[in-house]
Amino acid sequence: MIGGVDADLEGRASLKGLYAVGEAGCSGLHGANRLGSNSLLEGLAFGARAGSDAGRGAKEEAVNFPLALEHSLPESMRTELDIADVKSSLRSVMWRNVGVERTGERLEETREIIAFWSRYIMDKVFDPVTLGTASASAGWELQNMLTVCALITSAAYARTESRGAHYRIDYPARDDIHWRLHLLWRRPMETPIPEPID
Repeated sequence: MIGGVDADLEGRASLKGLYAVGEAGCSGLHGANRLGSNSLLEGLAFGARAGSDAGRGAKEEAVNFPLALEHSLPESMRTELDIADVKSSLRSVMWRNVGVERTGERLEETREIIAFWSRYIMDKVFDPVTLGTASASAGWELQNMLTVCALITSAAYARTESRGAHYRIDYPARDDIHWRLHLLWRRPMETPIPEPID
């Protein structure tokens, strides 16, 4: 995956209190170019800006840490899947179908597999009090992995061209007429918002 969390020139994301710089951020400074030390330089420059902005924000808003985690999910009635098994299978299917060479057919299949697992993982609350810290962390990690894998696969499926590290066997050529743009994905992840590159 090349890109990152959409961030402004202070490193602020659209989610209040979340900052993303360097490899994690997409500020527009270097576009999607992650060659050499671009993200390191971006991290240094934007890290300082983000730190200053976060410091100012912390002074303005008295926030007590740590914040309590709350959830609004009802108790899941669906079967629990083996977290370690799904994690291992997710790694395998991503490497096999969303790795170096990609095709629309395999990407669509992978989207379906991820959606299936998500129905049984994303509806769970991994409470460290009842499950223990290690089990809860493993559950949260898998939920995060499924979210990121769904994003990567959907973005690769949507981009019907080959560009940079993204290579589609079924669309081997670069297409500047239709695809010289960034795709901004937000929930629900059905369709991306195209952002033309200046």
